[in-house]
Amino acid sequence: MPEFSSTDGGRNTEYDPDRGVYVADHRETGNEELSVTVVHAVLDATGTEPTDVNLNDAIRPDALNRLFGPRHDGVPRDGGTVTFDFAGCRVAVDAGGEVRVDPDP
Repeated sequence: MPEFSSTDGGRNTEYDPDRGVYVADHRETGNEELSVTVVHAVLDATGTEPTDVNLNDAIRPDALNRLFGPRHDGVPRDGGTVTFDFAGCRVAVDAGGEVRVDPDP
């Protein structure tokens, strides 16, 4: 498992040895969609090439992008976590914007 911090175009994925996971903060990625943050965090955690993964195999990217967005009436959503397996990793995303990737679930 690579132990590095990757910063690329506003993305920042860091290995947290205490939790044994890679962590990215979606709030720090600017206008990037949540699904893009997830894919890049998994690529950073695994050293995988973008052409080797397909988020659609795990979760619908458009649904993930809307999951923690405001409700139809504009009220923000509070709390919640979604967890799914993607590219051999366990991925957890919480409403606060933290994306956790466990490359060895």
